[in-house]
Amino acid sequence: MPKLTAIRKQALDDIMKEAIFEATVAVLGQHGVEGMTMDRVATAAGVAKGSLYRYFRGKRALLEFVFAKTIDPIFQSLEEIAAADMPALEKLAELLRKLLDNIAQHVQLHKLLFKDESTHGILQSSERRTIEAACQRIAEIFRQGIEEGVFRPADPLMLAGMYLGLCRGALQAQPELEESNQREDLHHLILGTFLHGVATEKTHFG
Repeated sequence: MPKLTAIRKQALDDIMKEAIFEATVAVLGQHGVEGMTMDRVATAAGVAKGSLYRYFRGKRALLEFVFAKTIDPIFQSLEEIAAADMPALEKLAELLRKLLDNIAQHVQLHKLLFKDESTHGILQSSERRTIEAACQRIAEIFRQGIEEGVFRPADPLMLAGMYLGLCRGALQAQPELEESNQREDLHHLILGTFLHGVATEKTHFG
């Protein structure tokens, strides 16, 4: 059993990191990524700059922490949905709904982390690892769907990459997601396009 002092230290560390996270988000919202400095974050968090460096070596480490904390709820949803006892199509639909809800709740933060050019270079490796991990879990859903006969027999990992690519492409257009009906419309568009394509019944291939 962990010693009481160790438990207290962990609790204090968690409180400190939460304060730093909230301060970083506030600084990002006010100054953007370019204007985010360790001094400003320390001031916003109400801690000494030395204390901030005790937790994070610099701006990159701080941004990676914010990135991970922003992505964590989405991954938790992915893990729960992938393990749930439900048909693959329902899993795919529920995962997309959770993703859109999360983005709607943190619109400004998502824009700063995923659409700001100055952030892209800093977080490129984190984004790549995140996408690879997500593809692996989503591939399990496609593998289940293939076994159920609802998805065509193809490489599940490739299908997962295609699905994530469609989602990212749609979100890069910065659609309005504030209202639930706006999220539902985008949900139908993404899922319908992936499952049925963009061609109408009148379209004929040569």
